[in-house]
Amino acid sequence: MEIEAIVFDVDGVLLDSFDSWFISFNQTLVEFGKDPVDRQTYKKIFWGPSVEEDLRRYNLGMDAVEAALRNQRNNVHLMKLHDRVHETLDALKGYKLGVATNTPRINLDKTFNYFNLYKYFEVVMCLDDVEKPKPHPDMLLKASEILKVPVEKMLFVGDTKSDMAAAKSAGCHFIGIKIGDKKVDGIKDLIPILYS
Repeated sequence: MEIEAIVFDVDGVLLDSFDSWFISFNQTLVEFGKDPVDRQTYKKIFWGPSVEEDLRRYNLGMDAVEAALRNQRNNVHLMKLHDRVHETLDALKGYKLGVATNTPRINLDKTFNYFNLYKYFEVVMCLDDVEKPKPHPDMLLKASEILKVPVEKMLFVGDTKSDMAAAKSAGCHFIGIKIGDKKVDGIKDLIPILYS
């Protein structure tokens, strides 16, 4: 596997942000007169796609999407960095690093500033940067273009089916966090694979 660039999904890969998004989603459902969902349902159906896509299932429009994103920004304190994220990103400095997330930039800004993560990445692709978010390949193709690395020499690290589908359509390598054929338990486990 010849790799020149590594692009990471954010939620579930760099950060344990499940509670932050799960609680925000339910706050929004209640705000708009809908019943909240349990953790299992959220994980199975709503974790991975964009908030807009999730709320479309309830026939809720952009006002609900904006409320959900506002709620999530107010719940950044519920997030935690995964084990040894800073150390791992420091150790991967020999590669060009990027991010591809279905999170809108306004939310990612709050998160990345809170955890001091911007300094590691040469490219940060958010929901706002493409017409079609993951599972479409657009973010990864655009990241490859900006990083000036052929997509087949790029590795995408994600944790959802949507991430796997995006990598497959883009034609780049994929390592899953607890998902897919090539998987690891966390990003700290990339070091032995990449430097072996």
